Amino acid sequence: MSRTSTLQLTQLTQTAATQPLPVFAQWAIAFAATVTVWDRRVRTRKALARLENAELHDIGITPEQAREEVRKRYWEA
Repeated sequence: MSRTSTLQLTQLTQTAATQPLPVFAQWAIAFAATVTVWDRRVRTRKALARLENAELHDIGITPEQAREEVRKRYWEA
């Protein structure tokens, strides 16, 4: 999901919190937000898996911490 789509979803979620919406619309927004989070986790963990040890050191993560994070499933925070 692109950054623009994520921002639009964030705006929609905020709007939904302040204006009454039909229940189905609320569920759809919640589902889209959840899928967005899962997608971001997958992409971030794939990128983390590609980093070299020196790059991990630069961001303050040990190789063990990186492996631990990469092993997590998309639904695990």
